[in-house]
Amino acid sequence: MVGGRWLKTRLLRRTRAAYNNGNYRASLRRSRLSSLLFRDAALLDISARSALRLNRFKLAVTYYRRANDFGLVLKDHNDNHFRAEFGSGNLSEAYSIASRGNFESGEEGREQVLRNLRKLTEVERVNIIQDIGARQTIPEDLARLLPWKSKKIELDTQTESYYLLTNEMLEVDRYKRELTRIRQSSSFRIMNLIFSSVRSPWKLLGLTISLPKLLIRILGERLGRVEATPTESYPIGGRIGSDRECIVFFPTNGVGFGHFTRLLAVAKKMRASKPDLEIVFFTTMPTLHILSEHGFPSYHVSGRYRYEDMPPNVWNSLCEEMLNMIFSLHRPKAFVFDGAFPYRGMLNAIRNQDDSMLKVWLRRGAIRAGSKSIPVDSINHFHAIVRPGDSVAMDFSDELDHGVALVRCNPILLMEYEEMEPAGSLRNRLGIPQEALLCYVQLGAGNINDIDSELNMAVEALSKHTHVYIAIGESMLGSRIGSEHGRVRVLRDYPNSRYFQDFDFAIMAGGYNSFHEAIEAKLPTICFPNMNTGRDDQLSRAKVAEDAGCMVVIKDRSKSMIQAAVDRIVEVEVREMMRSNFQILHRENGAEQVAEWIYSQITSD
Repeated sequence: MVGGRWLKTRLLRRTRAAYNNGNYRASLRRSRLSSLLFRDAALLDISARSALRLNRFKLAVTYYRRANDFGLVLKDHNDNHFRAEFGSGNLSEAYSIASRGNFESGEEGREQVLRNLRKLTEVERVNIIQDIGARQTIPEDLARLLPWKSKKIELDTQTESYYLLTNEMLEVDRYKRELTRIRQSSSFRIMNLIFSSVRSPWKLLGLTISLPKLLIRILGERLGRVEATPTESYPIGGRIGSDRECIVFFPTNGVGFGHFTRLLAVAKKMRASKPDLEIVFFTTMPTLHILSEHGFPSYHVSGRYRYEDMPPNVWNSLCEEMLNMIFSLHRPKAFVFDGAFPYRGMLNAIRNQDDSMLKVWLRRGAIRAGSKSIPVDSINHFHAIVRPGDSVAMDFSDELDHGVALVRCNPILLMEYEEMEPAGSLRNRLGIPQEALLCYVQLGAGNINDIDSELNMAVEALSKHTHVYIAIGESMLGSRIGSEHGRVRVLRDYPNSRYFQDFDFAIMAGGYNSFHEAIEAKLPTICFPNMNTGRDDQLSRAKVAEDAGCMVVIKDRSKSMIQAAVDRIVEVEVREMMRSNFQILHRENGAEQVAEWIYSQITSD
C-alpha cells in the first residue's frame, strides 16, 4: 500500500518534470505508462495536455472523453476538450462543448465551429448539424447554415370573388395548352428535326447522328432519367385576377390512405386556425364523401389504371387540363402535392403558374432502396419539399442535390389521442363484452398482395383464446371481408384509429399511418411488415419500434410464429410493458407544424 503510493508519487513527479521542461513526448509516454498502473486524474490530465501540445488531437479527445466517463474534471477541462474535438474535426462535439453554460469561451468557440461549417459542402454541413440537433435544439446561428430556408412569396392584393372567367378566356387557354402539348410530343419533335434538316444541306448530312440522338433523349425523358426539353412558354391556365385566400391540395391514391390522410390532417389544422381560408382538394382518391364530411370542395379524376388502355400522355393531358381549370377558377396562393411519383400533367400545370403560388411537395421518407426513381426534373418544379419524420433515418440527397428548400416536421397524424372516441364506445356499437380482450387486425387494403392467408392465420391464432374478440379493419379501398366466426367483427370506417382507445392490442402491417397511429395511441402491436410495397420500407420502420420494446415484428409469417406472438401479447404484464415503452417513440403531431409553415409563407408580413 505504502509502496504503491510512493511509486505513484515518484512517477507523477517525473512526468510533470518532463512536461514542465517542454519534453512533451516524454511526458506523454510516461503518463500513458503510469496510467496502466494507476487511474489518476493528474496522470490523465498530463496525457491529454501533452497530446494537445503535440497536436495529436484525436489522442487528446480519447483522454478527455475518458475523463468524462470517469466523472473527472481536468485542468482547463472544457477549453482543452474543445480544442481537442475541434482540432480532430469533430465539429458537432466541439459545438456542444462550446454551448455549455460553464464554458467561458463558448461564444468564441461557436464562432470557430460556424466558420469551419461554412467551408464544408451542403451535405457535410447538414449531417453535422443533424448530429448536433440530436443532442440539443438547433439554435438560430446553426439554422441559418441549413439549405432548406424557403423564400417568402410576395403576393398581390387579394380579390375574393372568383366569378371572373369568360368562355372566350377559357377557350384561348385551352388552345394554348393544346399547342404546347403538340410541340412537346415526340412525333412533332422528330418531324420538326427532319423538315429543318431537309431545308439545310449541312443539317441533312448530320441527320444520321442528330435523329438517333433525339430518339435516345426522348426515351430518356419518357423513363424520367433526363429533364424534358423546354418548349416555348405559353401562359397556360393563366390567373384571371389576383390570388385568393385559397390552397389546393392534391393527394394521390396509393395502395392505402397514406397520401390522402396526411394532407387531410394538414387541411384540418389549417381550417381550425384559419376558418376563412378556402381549402380545395383535387385527388385521384375515390373517397370524396370523407372530404364532403369536412366541408372541403373537391375535384376528382380517376387514376389512369381505372381506364381501359388509356395511354399515359392522354391521362396526363386530362390531369393538366383539370388542374389548370382549378387554378384559373380558384387562383390559390399555394399548391400542396402528396404522392410518391409526380405526374407529368401535374408538373406541366404548376410549372406554368407564376411564383405568386407557393408549390410544395409533401414527400414522405423511408423509401425502399432500389425503388422506382422519380423524373430528374420533378423536384425543381417546387419551391419546397416537406419531409415528415419517420422512425428511420431519411435520405435528403435528392433534395440537396437539386438545391430546393427542404422543410422537416414530425410524423403527421390525422387523429390525435385527445380526439379519439372514449373507451367503450366501439364495444357498445359492435356488441363486444366490456371485460373481453379486443384485438384490432388490419393487414392493408389487399391491393398489393394476397392477405387472406395471413389474415386467416392471425384470426385462427386469436380464436384459441376464448376471451379475445377480433375487430378486422376493412379498408374502403379493398374488397369486402366476410367471416362467420362468432367473435369477429368487421370495422369499415375512416379513420379506424379514432377507436384505438377501445383496443387492448393490434395485429397490423407496418404502413406509415397505422404505425404512427399505434404510437400515438400507445397500442401494443404485432407487426406484419409488407415486403411487397413499391417504395415504402415497412420492415426498417417497424424494426425501430421492436428495438424500443413496443412492437413485435414478424417478417417471415408462419402459423407457429404468429401463434407464439399472440400467446405472449395476451398477457397483461407484456402489454403494460409495451405501452410504457411507446413513450420512447412518441412525437408531437407534425400536421400543425406544416400548416403553420405553409400559412406563414403565403401571408404577407
